[in-house]
Amino acid sequence: MEGAGAAAARRRSVVLYPSPGMGHLVSMIELGKILGARGLPVTIVVIDPPYDAGGTGPFLAAVSAANPSISFHRLPKVEPLGPVRTKHHEGLTFEAIRAANPRLREFLAAASPAPAALVVDFFCSVALGVARDLGVPGYFFFTSGAEVLAFFLHLPALHARGAADFRDMGEEPVRVPGIPPFPATHAILPLMECDDAAYEGFLNSSAELSRCDGVIVNTFRLLEPRAVEAVVARRCTPPGLPTAPVHCIGPLIKSQEVLGKGGEECLAWLDPQPEASVVFLCFGSIGRFSAEQIGEVAVGLEASWQRFLWVVRAPPSDDPTKKYDKPPEPYLGALLPEGFLARTKDRGLGRRSGTSRWLLSGNIKGRVRDWMLHRHRRRRGDTVGGPVGTVLPPLVAAAGVRDPRLPGSGRVLSNPDGSIELAASLKLLE
Repeated sequence: MEGAGAAAARRRSVVLYPSPGMGHLVSMIELGKILGARGLPVTIVVIDPPYDAGGTGPFLAAVSAANPSISFHRLPKVEPLGPVRTKHHEGLTFEAIRAANPRLREFLAAASPAPAALVVDFFCSVALGVARDLGVPGYFFFTSGAEVLAFFLHLPALHARGAADFRDMGEEPVRVPGIPPFPATHAILPLMECDDAAYEGFLNSSAELSRCDGVIVNTFRLLEPRAVEAVVARRCTPPGLPTAPVHCIGPLIKSQEVLGKGGEECLAWLDPQPEASVVFLCFGSIGRFSAEQIGEVAVGLEASWQRFLWVVRAPPSDDPTKKYDKPPEPYLGALLPEGFLARTKDRGLGRRSGTSRWLLSGNIKGRVRDWMLHRHRRRRGDTVGGPVGTVLPPLVAAAGVRDPRLPGSGRVLSNPDGSIELAASLKLLE
């Protein structure tokens, strides 16, 4: 009789392929845990990004140790990217994934037995062509919920009508089946310029949503009934294109593997705080504010008189060639307004970017009342575990639409001139 180990060795694995960026990686790992719990071997393919997205080595080691069914495969580095016609890191991401396709093809073709499926996130859509060539079923894992899925399914239709250059639309409402209309100025930043490579990447990925074997969405029907109904009823997809089967599996909420450097101090500060009393500010592994915007956030926090935990990242470089290079860790005393730390020490804690949101999300929910997240990483599952509001500031790497379903939820903080109304927004969430 065949041993269980030999049988497991020949079991077809599911290959997960997240784009660079810690938030994307963490989301795919959570999906891998679900698959692993059902007896499926999981291989997560990672690539080195063409920009700083934070270190992953210790985190991946902790995940592997805690989840024997999950393994990682790092694709060999590709040659440095040539000039990319983009102002946005998303354009670099799309191009980096495209450049890695030959290495991915080699890995998938050499797998024995062949993978049961390839699951990619939105930025890795070009890999689905490789899967089709090799006869491997290809799926999207869509982490941003059904409303954002509805928008991207409908993007090719907006483009065909000449209505997808949102910069020229101003405050004109964008209408998408299944979601409330929103001003064009609240659309993702790369869609503001249709001649940018990032725009082309988003458009191509949107088209792939109709060609894949299925879409796995981090949501559930009761959370977004209108959007899910519109997607399933094929009202979002352009005429003549199919709608892939949609599988709602949310909410996926990150479990804690490691606390990470600085986490202990944050938790020690949070523990004595009253229940649901703290505003948590964190903006992903890439998102950054300008120095002026950081000052505005600080002024707003001080004026709001709210308890807060703020993960501060250094501003992006003024040199366009170094826009996505890793900046030095900020010296908070020089970066924040003079006297801010002293004046707010009894009700707030500022931490440098080494304390990242993904290290803390499993621990802080009991004390957190409001979340201030950047729009690109807005996922409803982040806050579904408790009655917390969310405010969404504009910043470098922001790429999402506002969330108008609930009073005070998904409120965008930007004024027409780009300034930030943080204090007023937090008062509205009380």
